[in-house]
Amino acid sequence: MRDDEIRESYFKYFNQEKLPFIQCKNCGHRFYYPRAFCPKCGSSDVEVRFSKGQGKIFAMTKIYRKDGSYVVYGIVELDEGFRMYSNIIEGNQADIAKRVEVIFKEINGKKYPLFKVA
Repeated sequence: MRDDEIRESYFKYFNQEKLPFIQCKNCGHRFYYPRAFCPKCGSSDVEVRFSKGQGKIFAMTKIYRKDGSYVVYGIVELDEGFRMYSNIIEGNQADIAKRVEVIFKEINGKKYPLFKVA
């Protein structure tokens, strides 16, 4: 599978409200970023799998706008053992180690994964 094929499949799965990740068949490493090789061992023997979409906030930051509102952007550590960057809605409840779950929001005709405090 090529990088562009994996990226295309991610958007297909987002529209089905599924959260994909990649697992290396050689070393078992799990990662989110869509690529056709394992960043740990370099193997191209990888497969797309699906997450239950539950995890915890590993790191986060609040990005303030001029009007005083803000968005929360963070790294979420999923229960399957990989991490991904994402916006976290319900930002006033967000904090490190809080449990979160994935939701899918449509933006310009495509669905994207976001997280909310569980």
